[in-house]
Amino acid sequence: MKMDFGYMIKILPGFISVLPLTLVVILCSGLFGFLLSVLVTGIRIKRVKIFSPLMELYISFTRSTPILLQMLLVYYGLPVVLSLIGININNWSGTLFAIATLVLHNGAFLSEILRPAYLAVDEGQKEAADSLGFTSFQKLTRIVFPQVLPVALPGLGNALIYLIQDTSILFIIGVVDIMGTANNLISNDFGSRQIDVFLTVALIYWAISYMADKFIKYFERKTARYHLENGLTR
Repeated sequence: MKMDFGYMIKILPGFISVLPLTLVVILCSGLFGFLLSVLVTGIRIKRVKIFSPLMELYISFTRSTPILLQMLLVYYGLPVVLSLIGININNWSGTLFAIATLVLHNGAFLSEILRPAYLAVDEGQKEAADSLGFTSFQKLTRIVFPQVLPVALPGLGNALIYLIQDTSILFIIGVVDIMGTANNLISNDFGSRQIDVFLTVALIYWAISYMADKFIKYFERKTARYHLENGLTR
């Protein structure tokens, strides 16, 4: 079977037309997943009674089960669970279920990156901030966060790449994104041009991941320069 580059160029606009949906899923899942991870990390560090063991269980379950299985559990199970407390989400689109799954998945994954980064900050600096009368918010934004960020950035960058790759399973719950479009094309051609379709998809994911990686590396350089200019230690 020979590759048909003309065919790959021909089908490219179809993939580009659904690219915004994939990017929206990535951005929403990444943002809300990060916010969830901050909450989970805070609960674990403060050792909040009842909630802290629940967060450990949540992280253990998320890390120990495939993202594909998590997607199916959320898609089929979440409506049933919420219906028990009178909440009906049966009218949700597949995209919302996909985002919900990826948010939960990344909330656990990113917490495992943020927690050690936070613990790496010298306790003496936190105590010094307390003695100077800093509020919790001032201590977090002026002392803790600037030192947590450079430690966590490589892990956050990897998590973003993994998130981009995880979007490739959205089609299993009926979301017509990049892989959903690929499956439709393969079905229409009775599988005669699978290699052309899959190679096109691979190049698209590679391009997205490449740009994301470049963005993270640029942010790392900016952060390193900020630390150098302000005399912060890592």
